Amino acid sequence: MRILHTADWHMNNRLGRLDISHHIIGALEQIASLLEERQVDVMVVAGDIFSERSRPDELRTAIAEIRRLFLPFLSGGGTIIAIAGNHDSEVFFETLRDALSLAAPGSGTTNTSQRASNNYAISGGLHITATPDYIRLCDVEGIEVQFALMPYPTPRCYLRGENINCDSIEQKHYLVQQGYARMLQTIQEKKIDPCLPSVLVSHIHVRGAQTHSLYKISETEDVIFNLSDIPTHWAYAAYGHIHRPGPVREGYDHVRYCGSVARLDAAERDDAKSVVLVDIGQAGCIGPPEIVPLRTTPFYQIEIHDPDTEIEQLTTRYPDADVALVHYTLHWQPDKHNLNAISSALDKIFPNCYNRDLCQSAKITRAPAGVSASSLPPLHDVAGTVRRFLEHRFQEHPERADLLSLADKLLAEDGSHSE
Repeated sequence: MRILHTADWHMNNRLGRLDISHHIIGALEQIASLLEERQVDVMVVAGDIFSERSRPDELRTAIAEIRRLFLPFLSGGGTIIAIAGNHDSEVFFETLRDALSLAAPGSGTTNTSQRASNNYAISGGLHITATPDYIRLCDVEGIEVQFALMPYPTPRCYLRGENINCDSIEQKHYLVQQGYARMLQTIQEKKIDPCLPSVLVSHIHVRGAQTHSLYKISETEDVIFNLSDIPTHWAYAAYGHIHRPGPVREGYDHVRYCGSVARLDAAERDDAKSVVLVDIGQAGCIGPPEIVPLRTTPFYQIEIHDPDTEIEQLTTRYPDADVALVHYTLHWQPDKHNLNAISSALDKIFPNCYNRDLCQSAKITRAPAGVSASSLPPLHDVAGTVRRFLEHRFQEHPERADLLSLADKLLAEDGSHSE
């Protein structure tokens, strides 16, 4: 059984002021092509299909795109398994699942009594869940693979019916973590057939997984698991949540994050994006997982110091400016530049600009005609300006003299260093 592992689509996501949906759709189009080219049996989406800020109309648009892109795969007998991530709405996922069950009761969306039997195998169709679940699939060659589906750990998902009294967010996360572990153990003991290969699909943060230097997660912000908290005996473990692809730890190639499908913020601007292909046979994983790269949108941070000369050179310096995601800093002088005209020109060059910083340089003071520069009032030096400010600021302070003395020493040191 050939499985394609992807996650963290974040459809309808915005980057600053810019809707980057078309960049994400471009990545999904590549995935749809791979499903056919590589003869994939099952596509696993390990959470965060949507953006948490998606409006109802945006969700409808996103679902229409999913239908357009992946209906040919489903119509050809392919299977899609998707779980909820922390950015997905649990209520929306459950509503969508119920709607699918009503629309196509015999196409893979099975009821609880059917799923209670470990001998029940299903294939084909879309299977989504926001709650822990188990399904078993059979490919055209008769290979059966079990899937333990463990969505993002929330109290609603893993502590249903329990009376939760917590003194801190850390304690709440600990209880959810314990609930997750109990549910996974229950699935293993009551559903998983040890004679068949099994795949774990989950959306969690495993401690030690490589994240970006700009994004550190603590126990206050998320439920964090140690690698030892979760069994690793799976034929493959498909994780979502961490946007940088790679194994959870060195030596665990079969337990890995696939990463996000597109560069979603500045922290990911240098990331290579990819999906994972893995073949599962009767004895487990066949060979190492294959990392398949995705084409990504270039990401630039640009600083413009001399707009008069630099703007006309930008299209040469950045030949992909029309598609690149850009954050630029513009330095301009009010007595020299027309800000509106410059901004308009930059908008045409960089239609996907998601942020801009406008830095106004000091206005240049020119002597009136017939007046020499030497006759103008002298400009105060930095040290003198600072000292006058401090004299005024601390004029009533009881330790004014000591503060001014300390300031003089620091200013003198700064002056000697600058020399």
